[in-house]
Amino acid sequence: MSEPDKALLRKAVARAVAGLTATGRLTIVEVAADGMTVFRIHRDDNGRPRCHYWSSSWEDLTSEQGWEHESSRQAVLRAADSLLADEVVLVCSFPEGAEANRALAWLSEARPAPVLPCDGPVVAIVEDVLASDPLSRSYDLVVLRADHSSGRLRLGSKQLFPIGTLPGTRAEVVVRCEPGDEYGTAFAVVTWQGREPRLLSVHSARLAPGRYLLTAELVRPGKVRFTGVPELTRDPRGWNDLVAAAPSQLPPRAGPAHLICAVEVSGPDAKVEERLSRVRQMVSHLSAELADLLRVSLVAYGAHSYDDRAAREHPVEVAAWQVTPERALAALEWLEERGAITEGYPYYPHAAQVEDMLEAVARRLTTAERVRTVLLTVGDRPPHPARTNRSLILPCPHPHDWRLLVGRVQSRPDTALAAICDREDTFAHPAWRRLGANALAHLDALDVRGLAADLGLAAPAALPIPFPLLDETE
Repeated sequence: MSEPDKALLRKAVARAVAGLTATGRLTIVEVAADGMTVFRIHRDDNGRPRCHYWSSSWEDLTSEQGWEHESSRQAVLRAADSLLADEVVLVCSFPEGAEANRALAWLSEARPAPVLPCDGPVVAIVEDVLASDPLSRSYDLVVLRADHSSGRLRLGSKQLFPIGTLPGTRAEVVVRCEPGDEYGTAFAVVTWQGREPRLLSVHSARLAPGRYLLTAELVRPGKVRFTGVPELTRDPRGWNDLVAAAPSQLPPRAGPAHLICAVEVSGPDAKVEERLSRVRQMVSHLSAELADLLRVSLVAYGAHSYDDRAAREHPVEVAAWQVTPERALAALEWLEERGAITEGYPYYPHAAQVEDMLEAVARRLTTAERVRTVLLTVGDRPPHPARTNRSLILPCPHPHDWRLLVGRVQSRPDTALAAICDREDTFAHPAWRRLGANALAHLDALDVRGLAADLGLAAPAALPIPFPLLDETE
């Protein structure tokens, strides 16, 4: 095909394709040396031009009575699908052929249309026009818009390519991804039919939470390639499935918190080491969750000694008070290196200085402190009563009433009591149910993440968020 003819034909086909409406049809008929090829073009629900074509040989179209018979004319018109399209383009690539000229005359008579010359395959021109067709609808990325003041999530879209965009165009958008569902995070592209979205494509990838600079490239109408994220795979879900997977609310964010860890540091060395290890796990986990929103206090308590011959008993120690997690872990390391205390041995075996610890904590807590506060008691033995009672446990030497002190701590606004006991709940002293009023765990079966979430110190396990996130301001 000569360059002018090729350019003229391409321009005519491009103009006809650009003029297609949502319900329009374009027919291109190529009359060639060996037969006829018919191209039927329409736009799909996303406004993308789609083409179906078929070929018929002159031998197939010619009746036994020859080209002069009416049946041959009807066969040619049927092969052209009766030319009832909104627009018709006729192309002749073999003007010297008798069959081609006869078929072209019949086609022009049935539907007058300009006849364009062609000396090469029309299919390559049609494919090139369709691949470079400007968008007839905008392409949008499906996102969840987050209102952090209310935690509300709203399903929406972010325009990638407006109407008229040409293939090869790129667009960038910054998105935030949270843990997704079983498919990961879905990058879904939609067009709009009025207020109704039409799903064009959806691909997913399992991504680490964080911000991503996403680059979208319009490869051709109907195909968008994303870069800036790990390799995407085709997602089999439809629009309704995707919408159903989107939560309406962000998981609650944990706010500032004060964690008070009170640890029994008397008893067997292995037990003391294990208790301190659980405290380290808790502080480390919350430090990662809350960062500079967390303050930690560390209190160590042992046992009373009622033996007049023994050395003076070791008092309750406030090793750290409302310090950063780093400083608390440093104080904890010192307690770990020291190990179980032995001052006051033989110490009383049936109870510990729990009530003295409660008094030390209650005395330091102020009503001005308006943050989430948790007293986490880690140990084994129960408190001493304030006075002699039927338990036969010796009373506190001072005497402190642990029940009143527990109530005093618990009555503060936004304060919780938690405990990690050496013994399982069924074997623990009843006092541990009061010490762990909001959460009671066993030393050997501790779920640090679950305990933190139960106490409001960390956000619960987040619902999967299957779409990239945008702030409401974006």
